[in-house]
Amino acid sequence: MTDIAVVHGNYLAHGGGEVVAERIAETFDAPLYYGFGDDSAVPDTDTEHVGLFDDSLLARWKRSPFVRDAFYAWAFQHRPELHEYDVLVQSGNEPGWYVPPDDQPIVKYVHSTPRAAYDRFPDKGSDPLVRAYAFATRVLYAQTLAYPDVYVANSELIARRVRRYWGIDDVRVVYPPVPVDSYEVTPHDEREPFFFTFSRLEESKRIDEIVTAFADRDDRLVVGGDGPEADRLRRMATDNVEFRGFLSESEKRDLLARATGFVFAARNEDFGIVPVEALASGTPVVGVRDGYTRYQIRDGENGLLYDRGSENLDGALNRLRAEGVELDAEAIATDAERYGVEAFETGMREAVTEAKERVRIDP
Repeated sequence: MTDIAVVHGNYLAHGGGEVVAERIAETFDAPLYYGFGDDSAVPDTDTEHVGLFDDSLLARWKRSPFVRDAFYAWAFQHRPELHEYDVLVQSGNEPGWYVPPDDQPIVKYVHSTPRAAYDRFPDKGSDPLVRAYAFATRVLYAQTLAYPDVYVANSELIARRVRRYWGIDDVRVVYPPVPVDSYEVTPHDEREPFFFTFSRLEESKRIDEIVTAFADRDDRLVVGGDGPEADRLRRMATDNVEFRGFLSESEKRDLLARATGFVFAARNEDFGIVPVEALASGTPVVGVRDGYTRYQIRDGENGLLYDRGSENLDGALNRLRAEGVELDAEAIATDAERYGVEAFETGMREAVTEAKERVRIDP
C-alpha cells in the first residue's frame, strides 16, 4: 500500500476538524501529524499522533492565533519527516505552508478558507489589527495555493469559497464522516417535551440567540457543551434552560434520541456535524437560514429554517409544535445517509488516487 501520512493544523481542542483528520488517518492506516497540541485534546486511539512543534520555545504562546500562525508560516515550510511519505493528506489550512518535493502528491481537505481573512472580513474588517492580519494572510497564503494536486472541500459552501477566494475551480466535495447508521431513532410521538442544543459555547455558535428565544416559552431547553460563553449564558438564562456542560458521546446520543427537536443557530457554519447527528437520530432540526445549515435542512421536511433573530426562532419553534414536519423519524434518519462514513472513505480514496495520477509522468 502507498505510504500515506495525514497532517492536521492543531490539537488545541477536539472538534469536528479533528474528527475528520482522525477518520482520514484511519481510512489509510496512516500516522497523524499536527502542529501544536494539548494532551487533553489528543485522543487515545490506535492512530499514531505526532506533535511537530510541542517542544518549541513558542509553544507557551500556542493559544495566540497571531503568534501561532506566524510561527506555522515559518516552521511548516520545511518538515523533512514528511518528505518520506508517498502521499500527504493535509487537513486544514495550517499545513498548507509546507513545500512538498516535486513528486509528492498532496491532497488538501479544506474545512474552511481562513475566516477572518475572507468570509468574516466584511463584519470584522473595521478593526485595524484584523485588517492587517487578514491582508497579510491573503497575500502570503496565496503563494501556497498551487502546491496541492487535489482540493477537497467539506461542503458545497466551502467549495464555493475555495473557488471565489482562492481561484481554484476544480474542487471535490466530501462531507465529513458521521456514523449515521449507529444512532437510535425514536418515533416523534414518543419523544419527550424538551429541545436540545449542543456545541462549544463560544460567540460564533450564537447560543445566546437560542437561550433568549426560550425566555418567554414554557418549553424546556437542554444545552450541552462548554466554552468561554458558559458563564454569560447561564446568567442570562431563565429557569426552563438547563446547562449540562460536557457530555459524553452516550449522553449526547441519548438526548438526541429523546428530544422533540434540535436547535442550531451558529453563524455561517461551514458544515455542522451535530445537526447531521440529530438528523441521523430522526430528530427534526430547527436551524438558522445561514451558512451550510440552510442546505442541510429542507424547510418543512426534515426540519424548519428561520431567519436570524430570537423572535424568528420563537416562531419556528411554535410552528414545529403546531405542525411538525413532513418526514417521520425513520425517513429523516434515512435521508442523512449521504453523510455516512462509507461515502467519506470512498471520496477520500478517490481523491488520493487522483492526486497520484496527477503527479505521474509518462514520457
